[in-house]
Amino acid sequence: MKQIFPSAVSWWLFAPLLVLLLGSTVFAGLEQSWLSGLTMLAALGFTIWLIRSTYYEVQPAQQLLRIVSGPLVWRVRVADITQVEKSHNLLSSPALSLDRLKIYYGKYDFVLISPADRAGFLAALLTLNPAIRHD
Repeated sequence: MKQIFPSAVSWWLFAPLLVLLLGSTVFAGLEQSWLSGLTMLAALGFTIWLIRSTYYEVQPAQQLLRIVSGPLVWRVRVADITQVEKSHNLLSSPALSLDRLKIYYGKYDFVLISPADRAGFLAALLTLNPAIRHD
């Protein structure tokens, strides 16, 4: 049975962006520039969509880790995962918090994620691939 792990969210990262976008949308509305208002509203909607739809799904039947962030989806074979380590890397990634896990897979690939339940997420991966190195 698949397990879904929502992303942790560092609200201090997103609050200024949301306030800026909301303020810009209202200000654009006051200027009566419908195009500016519509653009800001779309950016606000996209940001909220990302916050609400970023999660990590472990699928035991397919031996797959599925990472979803809005319209973006990554699929990583659990057998290809070699290492999981803690990270605070600022690189753009499907992680809504700076309290992240760096997942190495394949020969040179990695992805940064931020499951709210890090221990449960790691346990789910280790159940499928006990050879994963982790700290």
